[in-house]
Amino acid sequence: MVRAVLVEDDKLMARTIQHYCREAFGKSLVSLKTFDELTPALYSIKENPIDLLLLDINLKGQSGYEILKLPEKDSFYTIVISSDKQNAVSAFDFGVLDFVAKPFTRERFIAAIDRMKSASASKADSMRKNSISLKKDGMIEVIRFQDILYLEASGNFTEIHLKSGRKELIRKTMESVLAELNSDFFRSHRSFIINLSEVKKILHGKGNHFKVLLGDSAEVALSRSNYNTLKDMLG
Repeated sequence: MVRAVLVEDDKLMARTIQHYCREAFGKSLVSLKTFDELTPALYSIKENPIDLLLLDINLKGQSGYEILKLPEKDSFYTIVISSDKQNAVSAFDFGVLDFVAKPFTRERFIAAIDRMKSASASKADSMRKNSISLKKDGMIEVIRFQDILYLEASGNFTEIHLKSGRKELIRKTMESVLAELNSDFFRSHRSFIINLSEVKKILHGKGNHFKVLLGDSAEVALSRSNYNTLKDMLG
């Protein structure tokens, strides 16, 4: 699903871009808000998440680059559409995905949209490989691997302990969760999986009982059978 914003002060050009957008995205285009002035566009983008910004640079004496100074700019793709070709270098300095020079053909515009689709698919694939998803309050929440401190078995469920101190329960066994994780994680005990990047040291207890110190203060069980393996991994 794509949520787009078009900022263009030429009404005829705006209608052309709207038509090409609907053709390129089809039913996946869930919204296409159009603005002919900078201020309402800025407000809308601050208040409502989007996936794509189609931006003209010269807007009734104002610069469209003001939008690209927003902290939100990294959360969406931007395609600049402008007759000022000298702005192309500046546009890419702002990290835009593409610069479409006016006048442009349908094919050139569709090529820019295809580039956005490809970039979005690659980003989604990377996120899937480096995160785990769980259902919460009827929605899907994505938890990045880098935010996980350790995981703990809880019957047929797994409790995820985050670096922030928050805990989340996922409806999966430890075995199924372990299969989704990457090599940054290690099963220290039958009930625990740890993030290796968070290991501070191995703690030696009485009677050959071991624990792993993670982060600032978390202590997680380490089985005797996994002690040497972890020690070798940590060097």
